[in-house]
Amino acid sequence: MDFVYIGIFMCALAFALVAVYASLVLKRTATMVETLGKTLSEVEQRLHYITPELRKTINETGKTLDELQDKMDAVDSMVMTLENVGVSVKEGGRFMDEQTAKASAYETPKNRRTLIDSFKWADVAYKLYKKMK
Repeated sequence: MDFVYIGIFMCALAFALVAVYASLVLKRTATMVETLGKTLSEVEQRLHYITPELRKTINETGKTLDELQDKMDAVDSMVMTLENVGVSVKEGGRFMDEQTAKASAYETPKNRRTLIDSFKWADVAYKLYKKMK
């Protein structure tokens, strides 16, 4: 019978050791979970601050891209206009070459003076148009 009591005592002692070990493990786990909770709380607070700033930055970036697209469209139309001006100047030069070849020697100074006056008035009209615009 003594062996039965000794066996029960050893089982009780083993159970007590397991219970103490389990309580220590649970205590450490609880402490770790509490620390993790505090850390996640801090992260959440920082994200609450960062998220509106990121949204604001994204919105500003979107506006900047829209403005850039508008400016690029304006530059595209300006390039097309410059191309058209180049074609017009080329055609004007070709026309002047043809007219110069057709003009007689007696009429050239007279036509030159008229042409110079026309250019002056065209320049004046262009400047007035530009100021009115």
